[in-house]
Amino acid sequence: MKHLVNKGLLLLAAFVLIYTQHIAVSTRLIAAMLLSMIASAVCPALSGISSSDKCEADTDTHHLHTIMYICEALICMYLITAFKIHAIYMFVPIVSYDIPRYRLRIPFVLLILLTIIAYIQNPAVIFLPEVCLLVFSLILSTYSCRIDSLRAKLLSMRDDTAEHDLLVAQNTRQLLENQDNMILTATLSERNRIAREIHDNVGHMLTRSILQTGAIKVINHDEHLTKPLEQLQSTLDTAMDSMRKSVHDLHDESVNLRLALEDITKNVQGMGISLDYDMSDHIPKDIKYSFINIVKESINNTLKHSNGDHMDIRLREHPAFYQLAITDNGHDITIEGQGMGLAGIQERVNMLGGTMKLSTDRGFAILITVMKKEEHDI
Repeated sequence: MKHLVNKGLLLLAAFVLIYTQHIAVSTRLIAAMLLSMIASAVCPALSGISSSDKCEADTDTHHLHTIMYICEALICMYLITAFKIHAIYMFVPIVSYDIPRYRLRIPFVLLILLTIIAYIQNPAVIFLPEVCLLVFSLILSTYSCRIDSLRAKLLSMRDDTAEHDLLVAQNTRQLLENQDNMILTATLSERNRIAREIHDNVGHMLTRSILQTGAIKVINHDEHLTKPLEQLQSTLDTAMDSMRKSVHDLHDESVNLRLALEDITKNVQGMGISLDYDMSDHIPKDIKYSFINIVKESINNTLKHSNGDHMDIRLREHPAFYQLAITDNGHDITIEGQGMGLAGIQERVNMLGGTMKLSTDRGFAILITVMKKEEHDI
């Protein structure tokens, strides 16, 4: 749009020049103006065709060069005609506006040569305003192209900046996730260590105390000590039960499902296993242990009964349910009833209140879906 406005200004300047030089408006002048308007549309039209062809086939550079050569040839023909007919030369600035815009070298050289010749052959007073308008056209075109180039660079920089910001945000989010995973892993590891220390130290001491109390009860002959010893043994038994429950719960919370599955899959020999894990860190312990056992049983079944050599394990957490999908690339697989392995998997799924689907269309596949429980159901 900007270039059309500039050409409109050059056309208006040409009419002002015609008026100031008292040139009569004739059919020849109108025809010259129309011919110049057509010539000024040659470069934009051919450039649009070449741009369209470039979008469709980037490798056809010979065709694009041919179009530009045709454009230069037509502009050269127009310039020669313009200097033969002085009436057309009034409107040359409109056509010359496209020479710097499309970097037409041959028409530019020809324009300079013809301008010098015309300036020598014509009176300076008459021809000088036309030369000034021509120079103004070239300067205006160069300045407009420079603005377009700077605007394109600005848009490119803005896009690069936006892309960089997105990349930085993504990297920051990834770093935060990695930091959270490291903190979670360290926390679970510390919980596991504490549970092991309690079990090995406090548990053994409580067990020793219970055994010693029982031995004292056996050899005790004082009736006054019988009841206190029974109360002491009851207290020690209660403490042992509470300690075992606390250690068990602490150990359950310290189990990391992702790490557990990675340890299981990386030690499998004779089969390639890919693990795709996308679940949160807060998973109910019954689901964690069930999924671990199901994966173990599925790997054993595949190693024993499948003729495939690769297995895909995918875990997904959705807003309303958990999903475990296990597939291998075996072929010609038939399911005759449900063996002990599949029966055990089905029993675990039933205990979770989930569903299991089997498929042998493309290898052997198991899809397990377990609905999430509401807080009041837990």
